[in-house]
Amino acid sequence: MSSQHINTSFFSPFLPKISAVAFLLFAGTSAHAQSGILKGSVMTADHKPAISIRVVVKETGKTAATDENGSYKFGRLAVGMYHVEAKGVGFESKTQEVQIEAGQVAPLDFELKEDNKTLQEVTVSAGYNKFARKQTDGIAKMPLHNMENPQVYNVVPKELLQDQVIVSYNDVLKNVTGVSQSLVNGSNSFNLRGFFTTSYLRNGLQDAKQNSIEVANIERIEVLKGPSATLFGSSLTSFGGLLNRVTKQPYETFGGEVLYTAGGYGLSRVTLDVNTPLSKEKGLYMRTNAAYDNEGSFQDAGFTKRFFISPSLLYKPNDRVTVLLDAEIYSQKSNDFNRLFPQLSFTKTNPRDLGIDWTKSYSSNDLYETKPSVSVYGKVDYKLSDNWHSQTSFSQTNSSAEGYYSWNSILGDTVVSRNPGYEHSIYRYTELQQNFNGDFKVAGMRNRVVLGLDYLANTTTSTSATIYGFDEVSIQGHDPRYNELTPTSLAAALSDVPYSNSAATQNTYSAYVSDVLNITDNITAMASVRVDHFVNRGTHNINNDTTTGQYKQTALSPKFGLVYQILPRKISLFGNYMNGFSNNAPSAQPDGTLTTFKPSQANQWEAGVKFDLFNGRLSSTLSYYHIKVSDVIHADLTPGHSGYQVQDGGQLSKGFEAEVIANPFKGFNLIAGYAYNDIYAINTNPDRDGLHQWTGPAQMANLWLSYHFFNNALKGVGIGIGGNYNGKAYIGQSVSQGEFYIPEYTVLNAVLSYQHSFYRVALKLDNLTNEVYWGSYVSQMMPRRFSATVAVKF
Repeated sequence: MSSQHINTSFFSPFLPKISAVAFLLFAGTSAHAQSGILKGSVMTADHKPAISIRVVVKETGKTAATDENGSYKFGRLAVGMYHVEAKGVGFESKTQEVQIEAGQVAPLDFELKEDNKTLQEVTVSAGYNKFARKQTDGIAKMPLHNMENPQVYNVVPKELLQDQVIVSYNDVLKNVTGVSQSLVNGSNSFNLRGFFTTSYLRNGLQDAKQNSIEVANIERIEVLKGPSATLFGSSLTSFGGLLNRVTKQPYETFGGEVLYTAGGYGLSRVTLDVNTPLSKEKGLYMRTNAAYDNEGSFQDAGFTKRFFISPSLLYKPNDRVTVLLDAEIYSQKSNDFNRLFPQLSFTKTNPRDLGIDWTKSYSSNDLYETKPSVSVYGKVDYKLSDNWHSQTSFSQTNSSAEGYYSWNSILGDTVVSRNPGYEHSIYRYTELQQNFNGDFKVAGMRNRVVLGLDYLANTTTSTSATIYGFDEVSIQGHDPRYNELTPTSLAAALSDVPYSNSAATQNTYSAYVSDVLNITDNITAMASVRVDHFVNRGTHNINNDTTTGQYKQTALSPKFGLVYQILPRKISLFGNYMNGFSNNAPSAQPDGTLTTFKPSQANQWEAGVKFDLFNGRLSSTLSYYHIKVSDVIHADLTPGHSGYQVQDGGQLSKGFEAEVIANPFKGFNLIAGYAYNDIYAINTNPDRDGLHQWTGPAQMANLWLSYHFFNNALKGVGIGIGGNYNGKAYIGQSVSQGEFYIPEYTVLNAVLSYQHSFYRVALKLDNLTNEVYWGSYVSQMMPRRFSATVAVKF
């Protein structure tokens, strides 16, 4: 046999297998050569990444979900024509055709329009975690997923407002873990991590006004926890955080809703929401929200009458530019300031033991204030390139408060001292902000950056006079002096009182930068810094033509954060360091010297864990925080230094927060929270250091359970129940004078609703058990109230 001859008999048993393998290899290579790749991005109508959108190749059934950049990818699709659909909760689905070529990458991008009509409905065809809409660009001033953000924040979406049939802004914040109301009625004031916080932000910019805030135009409420001056400044925030209202915007189809609510204590409320395209060809759309609210009180005086209208115009001349212009116009007349302020020299320790007739307001509906306001907001978004984006925003608010008021104090357990007065105050705020957002890689690591410039100016002019101790009225029984406080008697008394006339102006010039760096796919670091230069022109006393309190001050505020995603987009550990500051004006000392004080600083350390599990059906955040305020100004207690002020005090706030938002099964949604906060002063006064003052309750819990029936005889019916628990809240503690506190309480509310395709009916019972409880200070809150709502969609 020749050496070149091969004995094929040796291979004979293996030939069938070898042939099969060869065929598979050839077929695989051929299939690969005959396939291509499909990739692209999904953006919202305002050119922002649409996250967690489902992309489906209809012919194959293959699916993919968009990432934090709105990107998706399909590998190895056979050559041919395909129909690809992009869809997600809250968006109108969109289908496009694409041709796959052999060995090529086929790009296919989507732009999805928000389906506002769907989002406004209680969905009766599918279940989802509708209360867990955490995605927002406003929190970090850049597109950043909740699981990548080292800061704790809460979002209250309009779906929750509708589910609870909310008519009051104060009730919105009851859904936020750790937030308690500070001043009742229309004050828009709250305690957040123990610090007094006022709702001064709308769409990320100033909106400082005196009237009650209307909920008809709210898309969602964003609540940032902890000192947040680094990105938002100190003038509009507190050491506990900030409250940002995001308003409704126009969309590209015609639609709307008219709603009427009637209820106890004179509640009568009408709202209207109309959206219409003005010119689809030119990209011009308009939306108008309006409301009329007339409400009385369970007390013998107290009312609010408010008219509100908010036109909004959206212009999209091309796919790179979006222009938004809107306004909020209020007209309000109200007597909503009926509060009682206690002293610490009580023999009683809580309002339950005082024996007051809580149906008395110690006021009169003839004493009221008018509080009109006009807010204008504008924003221009411009896509500079694939990596850079510009946003220019402007906000101006003019508001005023004019009329009679009365602040009432409880003296010695037995009488109420009334302190009425008159004011006419005018407030003007203007803010201009420029942000540049970038998304790029350096040394292979992704950077998401915001560079910002901010200018804020505010001017206040005020004419006012107060009569302290106008009269004293007995707490118990009938007192003939009770009805003697009238506009006539008050005007006569004020004629002998000198009015103060003042004007104050402050300008703030700011710059900030924030960078989110992807160190690895799972580890993200945030570093931010802000510099503010304050120019306070002082307070001008118009009566004697003098100006005091002028100062200039510069403050630096850093922020750092670290996130480790144990399971990407599902479980993340986070920690942060954040700084806030509060400017302090110079103070004249008793010896005639002027002491200049530096800003008080709040430094927060926080750590926790975030969850987003079971395909978004469970969202949760657990965190522990520690906020220490330094350089607090207080009275100098050194012997012989009476009346002097020094800056060596402090304040400590520490606590734990837990929030859970879940959709465990179809139709059932819940939101629950628990917070514990311990806050007290350090080195300010031995009589009160380490004790609790009015900073809200130490323990708070909130719960809302909602179930909507599907596909049976009860289809469209919804049931909701929940409420709030507030623990004991000290108004004041003192070694020498004792303590006074608001007792703990639990308040429950319930809603029964029916949803049809074009109308909705809801019945609500507030304070289901008719709990007797008190808000801030010793103002009793509303007893049980029934209300009914009818809404018609078009």
